[in-house]
Amino acid sequence: MVDRKRGGLRIWLSNKAQPFVDITRKYQQPRIKMTRLVRIALLMLRLYLILVVAILVFKFATSVG
Repeated sequence: MVDRKRGGLRIWLSNKAQPFVDITRKYQQPRIKMTRLVRIALLMLRLYLILVVAILVFKFATSVG
């Protein structure tokens, strides 16, 4: 009886997650062409975000101890 409940939960969760899977599949490939400048700008933004997060983690780690 436990296996039936577990299987039912798995089915219910997969039904709830299906819209997210569909949206992810739909937008997996970009529909627009990005220029080299746009790609560079996005890369710089990613690096900036990583740097800011690293600084925040470092600041938190040094202020706690």
